[in-house]
Amino acid sequence: MKLFTDAEKRKRFMKTGLPYLLGIAWAPIIGVIVTAMLGKPIATLLGWPLTLGITGMMTLLLIYLLLKFFRRTGQH
Repeated sequence: MKLFTDAEKRKRFMKTGLPYLLGIAWAPIIGVIVTAMLGKPIATLLGWPLTLGITGMMTLLLIYLLLKFFRRTGQH
C-alpha cells in the first residue's frame, strides 16, 4: 500500500486506528436502531428535540461500550 511504506506502520494502524473506523461506520446503524426502539416513547414524554439529543448520547455510549468490548475480547 502506498499509504504505509513499511509493515510496522500498517500493523500499528490496524491495532489502533481500525476500531475507530469501525465505530464511525456503525454509528448511523446503531443510531437508527436506538431511535427506532426508544424514539417514540421518549418523544411522547419530552418532544423530538430532546429525543434526538438523548438518542445521540445513547448511540455514542453504545459505540464506546461495544468498541471497548471488542478490544477486550480481541486480546486473547
